Amino acid sequence: MSVGVYLGFHDPALEDLNQHEFKSPIAGTAEVILGTGTNDSSAVLFPNPLPEFTPGANGGLEFMWELSDRYDFIVGGGTWEVTSRALAQGGLFLQGQPADVFNERTAKLSYNEFYFGLRYNLINSTEKFKGYYRLTLNEVFDIDYREDLIFLFTSGDAAGVKKSIILQSQATGLLMLQPGIGMEYAFNDLISVGVEASYLFGFRRITLRDGRSSVDFLSTDNLSLWLPQRVDPQSGDLQYLAQRPADDEDYSKIRLSFDGWKVLFKMNIHF
Repeated sequence: MSVGVYLGFHDPALEDLNQHEFKSPIAGTAEVILGTGTNDSSAVLFPNPLPEFTPGANGGLEFMWELSDRYDFIVGGGTWEVTSRALAQGGLFLQGQPADVFNERTAKLSYNEFYFGLRYNLINSTEKFKGYYRLTLNEVFDIDYREDLIFLFTSGDAAGVKKSIILQSQATGLLMLQPGIGMEYAFNDLISVGVEASYLFGFRRITLRDGRSSVDFLSTDNLSLWLPQRVDPQSGDLQYLAQRPADDEDYSKIRLSFDGWKVLFKMNIHF
């Protein structure tokens, strides 16, 4: 038996976030006080696109039992997380007055995973070096997505005012297969290290649900904002705003694929 720790990267596709939702602006309408003392309505469009997610850190524990010279049974679990951040400056309205604003937009996606499967030792000719195939069935669960929008007003009567919007959603679980290849080198009977490359692919795409939000803006701020994402009032699915929205209903459903490459580095302790 052996117990190992692994640390590496997973680069899932996530097309609807990377190519659509991350490019969605903050839009809407604002009630503006004119110099004559009368009010007028003005369109709001504040773009702050996020960079696409880079490969996220993936770490965890793995247990392995030797079934024969060729086959090992493996069980493991871990966690994965990735973050994207963007900064922008522009103009916005607050309580009917124009103001310069500094915006920080941050997105974070994470999941946990549990897996089990087999490892086939293709090269097992020496006591120190092994080359192998592996195949596991993975359960990806506790998928959480969070997006923070921080506004710092820097001019006019609103100078120094800070407003925030927090958007959160989640998904329950997803079954995936992970075939891969790896190499392992043993320093002695107790410790070995290795590297693996594998591809994780699922049987379907998932939708994020159970969306909730926390918004600092008040009704007296005279802003009606269309946020980059919203929860569909009918289905409960998370949706993204069009890059040039026609109205406050110009949203599309977010479907996520976690298919993508994994590269892991491992250290094992053998008993």
